Amino acid sequence: MQDRKYISRFQNGDFEAFGYLYDSYIDNIFAFVYRKTSDKQVAEDITSQVWMKALKSLEFFGEKENANFKSWIYCIANNTVIDYYRTKKELVDSENISQVWISSDFAAEIDAKDKLKEVVKYLDTLKPLEREIVTLRIWDDLGYKEISRICWEKQDNCKQIFSRTMKKLQANLWALILLLLIL
Repeated sequence: MQDRKYISRFQNGDFEAFGYLYDSYIDNIFAFVYRKTSDKQVAEDITSQVWMKALKSLEFFGEKENANFKSWIYCIANNTVIDYYRTKKELVDSENISQVWISSDFAAEIDAKDKLKEVVKYLDTLKPLEREIVTLRIWDDLGYKEISRICWEKQDNCKQIFSRTMKKLQANLWALILLLLIL
C-alpha cells in the first residue's frame, strides 16, 4: 500500500508526505462532502476541516493493524458533515444533487441531464442507508470494507443492501425505458 509508506514517512517527520495523501484524496473527499451539502462554499469549508483533523491525528494512524487511510479519511469526512448538520439543523435538498460535481468518467456514461434527474428521483425513494451505500459504492468507488466502516454496518450487510437496491433500480429502470419508448 502506497498510502502506508507516506503515512510512515509523515510519522517520522517528513511533513511533505502529507501532501501526497492530500493530493491523492482531495478531489474525492470534496466531491463526497459536496454531494452531502449541495453548497460549494460549505463543502470547501468542511473539506478543509477534514484535512485539518487528519493532519492533527495522522501521527496516531495505524495503531490498528487493518487501518486503511482511504476509509479513515472518508469516516472523518462523514463525521464532519454530520457535525455540520447537527450545528446547523438543516436538511440536504437531494434535488440539488444534479448540480453536484461528478467525475468525467461518470458524466461520460450519463448522456443526458434528464437521465441523471431520474436517478436522483429514484435515489430519493431509497432509505437513507441504501442511498448512502449506493452513492459510496458507485460515485466514490469504495469497496464494501470501506463502506462498512463509514456506515457502521457489517460488510456482508452492505453487500446485501447494495445488491437488493441495484435490483430495485434495474426493475425501475426497465419500467422507465419502456415508458420512454411508449412516449
